[in-house]
Amino acid sequence: MDKNKLFGILNDWNYWDKPVPEFFQRDEYQQKINTYLSTGEVIVLKGIRRSGKSTLMINHIRHLISTGVVKKEILFVNFEDPRFDGEMNNELLEQIFEVYKEFVNNETKPHIFLDEVQHVAQWEKWVLTGYELNRAQFYVTGSSSKLLSREFGTALSGRFLSINVFPLNFWEYLLFKGQPAPEKILLITQKLVYKIAFNEYLKAGGFPKTCSLEEDVRRQEIIMYYETIILKDIVARYNLKNYDSVKKVAHYLLSNIGKLFNLNKVRLSLNLSYDLADKYFEYLKDTFLLFEVFQYLHSLNKQFTNLRKVYCIDNGILTNTSFRISEDYGRYLENLVFIELLRKEHEMYFHKGKKECDFIIKDGLSITQAIQVCRTLQDEETKKREMEGLIEAMKTYGLNEGMILTEDEEDFIEVENCKIYVKAVWKWLLEK
Repeated sequence: MDKNKLFGILNDWNYWDKPVPEFFQRDEYQQKINTYLSTGEVIVLKGIRRSGKSTLMINHIRHLISTGVVKKEILFVNFEDPRFDGEMNNELLEQIFEVYKEFVNNETKPHIFLDEVQHVAQWEKWVLTGYELNRAQFYVTGSSSKLLSREFGTALSGRFLSINVFPLNFWEYLLFKGQPAPEKILLITQKLVYKIAFNEYLKAGGFPKTCSLEEDVRRQEIIMYYETIILKDIVARYNLKNYDSVKKVAHYLLSNIGKLFNLNKVRLSLNLSYDLADKYFEYLKDTFLLFEVFQYLHSLNKQFTNLRKVYCIDNGILTNTSFRISEDYGRYLENLVFIELLRKEHEMYFHKGKKECDFIIKDGLSITQAIQVCRTLQDEETKKREMEGLIEAMKTYGLNEGMILTEDEEDFIEVENCKIYVKAVWKWLLEK
């Protein structure tokens, strides 16, 4: 690429001669980035599109400048800029670096931000070389769970620190919407305010840009995110010809959140081969759109061949793209609980014996928690089903305590030597 054209692209994205915009501060991520920065390792941010990775990088650029880093010591490259024509590979990265040195800074070690770098073939090789030669402090973002290829992931092992970036959690959502920080006393005095906000969050989800939009506009924006994931991150990336089949698999799975399924059922329902259904599911997981949870079994082989459940990264996508039915509220709650457990990096399974339990948490070699999720326990049949599933799981894994998360109920139940805590999901989400 002509170096003048390349410099023009870089100049548009950087803040060498213009102010850095200020965005909503996500303190938990910023603290983690600052901690990782002190190690000198490559910092990798991964997460679904529009979850806020680029914004975190720009906020970090503001932070660097506030600590005395000169603007021209910072290079930001957005690889989704359509002006990067032709094949993107590590030769382009080297050319970008040479143009930056020629036009901007050839004297000091820079901070280099590579945004949506999964579009660049063998980017890891260039970053690894740069890391070994101490050419820069590197930051990398990507919308693929397989951001590091097997080959270079091994090569970079021990040289990078990874951060998973999610859409806003409920605490962040409240602050983003201008609500007061949810201190303990406010949860009592301002309960109605937080409950109204929670019901909005439950269906709107946490994509930062969409949180402030009116419902109709938000819906269109989220559908656009979803379509872009299917078209750009799957169909275009893997050069697929059948867009409709990928979308049908996604729609089927989104419409069965929290339900038992296997891929054979998917392929039969959609008239696909097993291999194709499996491939499309892998692609959808790679974009961070969908996640799977397996039944807990002591045999690993049985675990991977058995039934599983699928969940979505954000309730906004779930409520605006799946087939909606009257029982959806409970599924939205369950999906939200899954997202929070995932955010906290818990190793999750579900229990299925004679009864079922939604989530069991494994810590090391032991099962440490059992959690049920339902909208309400007011219906006696529902209460009996949820209690029996939880108690069976607790006894199976030797637990003395369990938890049921509901829309708004709180209780303590002791039965069969089992202590069961009933909590409101919205309060549980705000626990630190």
